[in-house]
Amino acid sequence: MIRNIALLALSLTAGAASAATIPATLTFKSDSNTAYTNVLPAAQSGSVLIDFNFTYTGATVDNNDFLALWFGNSNNMAQAYKGPNVGFKANCGTGGSCTNDLFARLGGESGPFMNNSNLVAGTTYNIFANLYKAAGSTTYNRFDMWLNATAAEKASLTGADLKATGNSNLTSFNTIGVRTLGLDKGLSVNVNNLRVSGFAAEVPEPSSVALMGLALAGLAFTRRNKRG
Repeated sequence: MIRNIALLALSLTAGAASAATIPATLTFKSDSNTAYTNVLPAAQSGSVLIDFNFTYTGATVDNNDFLALWFGNSNNMAQAYKGPNVGFKANCGTGGSCTNDLFARLGGESGPFMNNSNLVAGTTYNIFANLYKAAGSTTYNRFDMWLNATAAEKASLTGADLKATGNSNLTSFNTIGVRTLGLDKGLSVNVNNLRVSGFAAEVPEPSSVALMGLALAGLAFTRRNKRG
């Protein structure tokens, strides 16, 4: 049974009358821990769903080229990017024989990385992810990630391509942001249709949450891209 769950119906799009998805493109060409930030109207402590498309053009992504969406708090913005992250860190960050690029993590500086995720320029990728608390944890300790998920997978939260575990030390967050690092000259990364939706209260395992239909109509983010 699903109890005490309230799907956020908030939209950060100026003048929006509903929580409908608003098309948006964020373009990143340089490095910053806060290349994009958005402080939410209220802190969130429940399950979070992330959905966005991205593509890149220009230079090739190579060792340690990095772009990720992070979750943190505005009262410690200098360290907020060190919270849960999902995105790409090319060639497992170190190169060698590794060609896996996509990752999700609860903290730290490395993977885990998704197998068979070698990115190709000019290709559009869809990232879908679920950040949540499991097994009675008071901090976020699970981060599931899908590459080009099907509608059925998004509805059921099954078949994740990567399951990251660990203690994030984050009980709640009020800010989302994008960190970029190592973007080579001429490399341009576009993030399109970024959507983040959450639940205002503690939620059960994802299989139960899925029964709600999981309409990704929550926090629709408009462009606020900081370059530098």
